[in-house]
Amino acid sequence: MALTGAWPIALFVGVSILAVSYGWGMRGTTLGGEKGAMLPGALMGLLIAVFSGSAFLLERFYLLSAAGALGMYFGGSMSYMQSIGLGSDRNPPEDLKRGLTGIAVKGSIWFGIFGAVVGLFLTFLAGAYSLKAVLLLFGAMPLAGLIGSRLFDRPFDEAKGIHPKIYFSRNRPEGMGVLFGILAALVVFAAANRDALALWLTLGSTVSGGAGFVLAQLLHIRSKYPNKRGRVFLGRYRGWIGYWKVAECTYGGIAGLGISVTFVLIARLLPGYQERYASIACVPQMLQIEPWILPAIFAILLGIDLLKYIRRRPKTEKELRYMLSRGWMSGQELELALQRPGREPSRAFQLYEKLAHIAEFPIYCYIPLLMLFLGSGEAAELVSFYVLYYVIIEHQLFERFKWFRTIMLWRAALLGFGFLIVFAQFYWHWSPGLLPTMLLYGAGYEAITLVGNIAKNSPDRHGKKTIKESSLKEAYGSAATMHGYYFICIAVITAFAALI
Repeated sequence: MALTGAWPIALFVGVSILAVSYGWGMRGTTLGGEKGAMLPGALMGLLIAVFSGSAFLLERFYLLSAAGALGMYFGGSMSYMQSIGLGSDRNPPEDLKRGLTGIAVKGSIWFGIFGAVVGLFLTFLAGAYSLKAVLLLFGAMPLAGLIGSRLFDRPFDEAKGIHPKIYFSRNRPEGMGVLFGILAALVVFAAANRDALALWLTLGSTVSGGAGFVLAQLLHIRSKYPNKRGRVFLGRYRGWIGYWKVAECTYGGIAGLGISVTFVLIARLLPGYQERYASIACVPQMLQIEPWILPAIFAILLGIDLLKYIRRRPKTEKELRYMLSRGWMSGQELELALQRPGREPSRAFQLYEKLAHIAEFPIYCYIPLLMLFLGSGEAAELVSFYVLYYVIIEHQLFERFKWFRTIMLWRAALLGFGFLIVFAQFYWHWSPGLLPTMLLYGAGYEAITLVGNIAKNSPDRHGKKTIKESSLKEAYGSAATMHGYYFICIAVITAFAALI
């Protein structure tokens, strides 16, 4: 669908606002972290593919859906909640200026990388980059991340109270310098190759991410604390509307608005867009190998990563108290966990845990992204559908559902269905269409979330009872309005996918 008239433009912008708003809200509801960020990235990438004007990209929307998911994955590794807390944990705030500056910088980096990855991949699909250029880019990214870390994340010594000169938290390593270095490498690469589309999409995404975070934070504060007149935004609905969830969905909506408007301007004003991008007709093949080899390697790596759940140990008391100091668990969670703390693991097991944690980034981001830039459409399909399915069931099956008496049945059923998806792609050449993919992103995510949130006597992510036997407001509260909003967004994006 080309952005050539008022109706397609309005539809693209409107659906993008709702899709990314829902995606970011769902990230905070269910997953969080890098894997949770893949959902809004995949939704935005999918919509760009649909409205790119290219029939090829519309049919193979999964190419940009995968690129969007992987591009958004990066930013989830940054620590940003303490930056938010600087402006909202207390009234008056601890340091509102530093907090707002911090989230503006982090939101800009987060979405800037998304825009750079999607823009560069679009230009790659247009046939502008050689194998040498791709290898140069992916060789430069880790080096740039290391340099960025050295320059902006060091020195850091929590025990001595030593923090980097540019620092927006209280006592937590931020990881901001690594991602700034990667973003700088992507921008320099795009500039050196005169990739105007990637540069403009990076700029629009950067501004959207930074501005969205700041505006959402101001709304968060306005909803949490009274103004000079003693009024609180949506105060009369307190208990029914969660102020933090409103901020999350607002942030996603602003980002979706900014990115979609940026892409509209690119499609309408960038010289040569129609000839170069709307006419994309194939995926450039960088390596002359069987098309199933790269996604097969990726699938094997995913299987290896799953092995970390076979043997899991309870955290030691020292680790639990460290998690509390970081804000990664509540006091109530700590009390429950200290009833059965774990023993100190061996050095070998500690090394294994460290390596398993480090391996997540290359397995879920760097390696599949490289495969995309090597021309593996099959790897893009795997990311767009299976990986987006797997990351949510992984979290639910091994974190949130683990208290269920029938947990082994749940694991067998959902993991087995995932295996069937991979099997169907490799051996039956099945490719999930636009509607099934959107159903997964919307109704699928919501259904899996509700199993853990609404089922009576099932704990939520903080180990508390979600449903209390009390008044309707106390029992359901903001969950009702939050999921009601999700239902509306899901209905819109599902209807959109069905009608395309």
